[in-house]
Amino acid sequence: MRSNQVGRRNFMKGLAGALLGTVFPPIFKGRVLLGKIECGAGPRLSDSGEDRDEGDYRKHGVMNCSDPAVLQRAFDLGINFYDTADCYMRGKNEEMVGKVFQGKRDKVFIETKVHDHDEKQMRQSVERSLRRLRTDYLDVLVWHNFHRPEEVSDERLFEFMTKMKKEGKARFTGFSAHSNMAPLLKEASTSNYHDVALVSYNFTHSRNLKEAIAQASKAGIGIIAMKTQSGGYKKAAMKGLNPHQAALKYVLNDQNVAAAVPGVTTIEQIEDCAAAMGTVLSQGDLNHLDEYRAFLQGRACTLCGGCTGECPFGVAYGDYLRAILYHDGYRNDELAKETIGDLKTVRDTEQCSECLSCSIACRRGLDIKAEIERANHLVT
Repeated sequence: MRSNQVGRRNFMKGLAGALLGTVFPPIFKGRVLLGKIECGAGPRLSDSGEDRDEGDYRKHGVMNCSDPAVLQRAFDLGINFYDTADCYMRGKNEEMVGKVFQGKRDKVFIETKVHDHDEKQMRQSVERSLRRLRTDYLDVLVWHNFHRPEEVSDERLFEFMTKMKKEGKARFTGFSAHSNMAPLLKEASTSNYHDVALVSYNFTHSRNLKEAIAQASKAGIGIIAMKTQSGGYKKAAMKGLNPHQAALKYVLNDQNVAAAVPGVTTIEQIEDCAAAMGTVLSQGDLNHLDEYRAFLQGRACTLCGGCTGECPFGVAYGDYLRAILYHDGYRNDELAKETIGDLKTVRDTEQCSECLSCSIACRRGLDIKAEIERANHLVT
């Protein structure tokens, strides 16, 4: 247990020390990730956990990004932490990151993900990621898309991550989640198994999630926020409203959030995000977020974690809603199809049709049953 706590402190120290520059208010504690391949900032750490230098690091996510020029521009802006995954673009995303930062490995902080399988498959996944990323170690390795508290405290999964650390393949470990975040974070706060948690978090979320984030942060877990832009809708779709800098500032204004990873796909977007760093969340920003909240009401799932009720058939409705978010907001049908590719869509459609109304209620007025039907049309 003690070694875990030390490792977690080193992670927090590394990223925090890295981002405490003139562009980051002290409350940021050190992590800001931008995009889906998350390019981030944070000082580099030696194997002992000491800073390698005094560099300033920021973060960027690359899940949706297919343009190497965006990563290069992010790097030029001082964004040095990158989050990707083995499954993004069927591995092409990791390959792009590896190619762009070949020869710069000591200047970037790389995070990727692994799915729960048997140990042989998990090892193969990590090894593939290392080859694609052209590196022999990962700064951060996280489990992809946990759903249940039992996964967070699964000793078998913890043992695998411990092996990855001992073998020098990963320096820090954790998990990611798109739904049910509050119970997962509360469980993580007591399990002492994780250095970092990558969770959906934005201005639409409930107080329950805010409290869970605070609890996990107090327990020493580095909180990285994703889905910060609530869908990434373009100005044209919102009658000229551009609330995305405000949305990013809102998340970073939470002193319990160590980093943020909005979905960035263009140079203009990465420059907008970088420009938001170190600026104050103003009343004008809050007004823009009120308008954005009204625009999203009943229109899109913002992964706010405010669903109530339970599906009697166990339909993974959250994944369907996330696919629609990728379709409507990101305009990325390939990603939407990948998200629901492994789901039993025909069976789920038949089971949903048996219910006169959905037993899951959305606090933001979304018709979940209709959204599941829409998502199914994406793959049929």
